[in-house]
Amino acid sequence: MTSLRDLFSHLTGRARPGPLAGPPPFKGALEQLSPFHVAGWAESPQNPAERVALLVRRADTGELVGQGTADHFRLGLTHAGASDDGHGFFIRFKRPLPEAALDHLVVLPAPGGAPLARAGFVGRDYQPIMLIAGDIVDNCNLRCPFCLYDYTNVRTTNLMDEATIEAALRFLPYVTESNFWFSCLHEPTLHPDLMRFVDKVPREWRKKLFYTTNLAKRMTPDYYAWLANAGMHHVNISIESRVPEIYEKMRKGARFRIFQENWDLLMEAASQHPDPTPIRYITMVYRSNYRELPELVRYLLEERRGSRIELRYTFDVPWLPKDFRDAEFLHAEGWLWLRDQLAGYPAEKVSLIMPPNVTPHTPALEIEMTNRTNSERGVKVEQGVRHFLPGRYQTRLSWNGKFEISPFWAHPFEEGPGQKPICEVNIRDIADPVEFLLNLPD
Repeated sequence: MTSLRDLFSHLTGRARPGPLAGPPPFKGALEQLSPFHVAGWAESPQNPAERVALLVRRADTGELVGQGTADHFRLGLTHAGASDDGHGFFIRFKRPLPEAALDHLVVLPAPGGAPLARAGFVGRDYQPIMLIAGDIVDNCNLRCPFCLYDYTNVRTTNLMDEATIEAALRFLPYVTESNFWFSCLHEPTLHPDLMRFVDKVPREWRKKLFYTTNLAKRMTPDYYAWLANAGMHHVNISIESRVPEIYEKMRKGARFRIFQENWDLLMEAASQHPDPTPIRYITMVYRSNYRELPELVRYLLEERRGSRIELRYTFDVPWLPKDFRDAEFLHAEGWLWLRDQLAGYPAEKVSLIMPPNVTPHTPALEIEMTNRTNSERGVKVEQGVRHFLPGRYQTRLSWNGKFEISPFWAHPFEEGPGQKPICEVNIRDIADPVEFLLNLPD
């Protein structure tokens, strides 16, 4: 039977109205999923300035296993479709879930939103530790005038022991790739068991490892053959100049002749291996060497197997000699000249890290510019406040097992590490790494 509404539509030529349209679905995606957490991003299309509340449920049982808010800063979210970079989420569960439950998990914007779509690739690793900045020794064979560490009263070399390295290696599955450091402030080749400690790591985890070396200590040819075949993510080599006088001025205690011999041994060993450990170079920038650096960068990339070159400014720590600071800290014009000389290289090959006060293209001012843009969009931000990532941590591991855990900040500091740890423990005293990580505060 024809209804009066259908008859009216037929006589008047007007289409019968369809069901009322609901609000548009939430933007976002579920990008990571493990027995311990979910992560991704979410945004309300009706109110982009709002930070969306989220519930994580098992669709098969209805159990609420976690909740949080999509309010985490993550650089690059705008490229995924977000209106600003403050819509990320990382939600840890109240307890570990069985693998069988993961296919049933849904992330629901509250109140009443449809489940977020899963990304094309969903990561299954739980990696809340963004880096372990470790040192297997507490000394260096050199006394460089720009060093971040104050060696004034250091007279002996302490070594990490077997129990400590084994306790630390339990955290490997929960560290992001390339960010388990065997050296941070000191020279790892001073440890007689460096090679054996690296060899303790199963091959499938070696891409988590790297260390930095000054390559100034004589090592056996076997060491360089081992390093080429170690399977680490990379090794960093420090070099400021190929001019012996400048090199030895900057690398106090080193001899360029010995460095060159070691370098040649490494190059020869790498040439004999089908897939050698990638080599990166770190160069500190000063008045003495900056004019040399464009050619040095070319040489390192084209003739010395450089996979990446990082050129850095110096953290102005109190113990730097004043005469060195006055004579060598590069003026803004020099930094800008160097930036222009290196502009043709892709960022993944050459990274120039300039002082914050030189140009707007530096991390500190990038934060300020991001905050200003977000304010113009109606997003509430606090000027000058760095964004940290809840549930993610950066850690410091000393030779004696001291393990300091701090929040992981989305942007680097202008003048080096400075935030207060939220937790400090000896790593040997941690019974269960997963339980320890799940109970850390956000």
